[in-house]
Amino acid sequence: MTKEITSKELSDFQKAFEDTPGSSAIKNAVANNGIYKSSETLASKIAMDPTFSVEIETGSVADQKQSGLCWVFAALNTMRHPIQSNFKIKGFELSEGYMLFWDKLEKSNFFYENVINTAALPIGDRKVDFLMTTPQQDGGQWDMVMALVEKYGVVPKSVMPDTASRTNSRELNSVLNTKLRKNAVTLRKLVNDGASETDVQRQKDEMMSEIYKILVYTVGEPPTKFDWAYRDDDKNYHKETGITPQEFFKKYVGWDIDNYVSTINAPTADKPYNHVYTVELLGNVVGGRQVRHLNLAIDDFKSLAVKQLQSGEAVWFGSDVVQSSDRKLGIMDTKIYDLEGLFNTDFSMTKAERLDYVESMMDHAMVITGVDLDENGKPTKWKVENSWGEKVGTKGYFVMSDDWFDQFVYQLVINKDLLSDSLKTTFDTEAKDPKVLAPWDPMGALA
Repeated sequence: MTKEITSKELSDFQKAFEDTPGSSAIKNAVANNGIYKSSETLASKIAMDPTFSVEIETGSVADQKQSGLCWVFAALNTMRHPIQSNFKIKGFELSEGYMLFWDKLEKSNFFYENVINTAALPIGDRKVDFLMTTPQQDGGQWDMVMALVEKYGVVPKSVMPDTASRTNSRELNSVLNTKLRKNAVTLRKLVNDGASETDVQRQKDEMMSEIYKILVYTVGEPPTKFDWAYRDDDKNYHKETGITPQEFFKKYVGWDIDNYVSTINAPTADKPYNHVYTVELLGNVVGGRQVRHLNLAIDDFKSLAVKQLQSGEAVWFGSDVVQSSDRKLGIMDTKIYDLEGLFNTDFSMTKAERLDYVESMMDHAMVITGVDLDENGKPTKWKVENSWGEKVGTKGYFVMSDDWFDQFVYQLVINKDLLSDSLKTTFDTEAKDPKVLAPWDPMGALA
């Protein structure tokens, strides 16, 4: 049954507005200043003072500029912090362009393989529509960047510097997605016309060769070996000759990648805590590392972040950065805007409701580098290293309230050694065969 808005109801709406105390002043304030500026609170600015009891020294922030590579920047930032410290290289940065090249190439292959695997499904099927809506994009997940590192290693930024398409990827994404969709037409037709697997793969190889060429033109050709020289902070000269990206990662980063686990806090009914999940059609490297999330209750989730910071290690995290966030001030706080007071209405939703009703999902990855603990050891606010340059926040660093953490942080990457024995066992057991979520599940959202 449908019902139109009547003239009587419109009259009632108008009277209710006129009867609202201060409606004229509120209307003028919002009209002249906008919603968020009109509702900004002084109390939040005072509470979110950038002083922390536990803090990791990190140096200057990086700048992803006009690209969606926050997940790559955040991952490389967690790597460069110890490199800067251990090798005394202030201001050192790893090449995001190198990772971009391989991610775009691998995502193209991942897309083609999924097109082939779903070719029997009709146009209009939800999975096919999902694939074609965004064949590839800048966004990604922790396990996806680690899949790239496992296969291709990392390189210093000086070895593969930024290009126009790295700093502003809009044109490259448009060109790639047009090419991928065009080739999807060909691949689906080949499969449905009964072409042999060999013929289909031969055609796909030719397509991938064209993608490689486009990426070299736009991002640069990634090195297989390179020379690299630097002076450390003590003015000592060092030089690497003929080192591979994989060797560079092993020597200068030295991580056991398998020792880092993606944990999430998704309090929806379909995802019981203390179980491992993956997402269908989510990934980049075919045959590489699978995206896997260990879902934890918020208290367990948050305590792991504190423990990791106390151990001297930063925390890669994914969140919904646009919610209750002031970019210029560098504040993420549920109390930064008093929208309910401004509009005299209720906007409240639970974290689960926001996920279920598409009000919120992970859209940005950053790095937690500090926390302020009260006299009982409980966090009150968190220090965040962003990748939006030094002109926002406190020279690029943000302050996140603990309540904002509870409501809008969805993912933390945790050193496996910090997990309880039972959670280690759960992850090791279930990661081999995780529960598969639908491609459009909010936990498949890309940072």
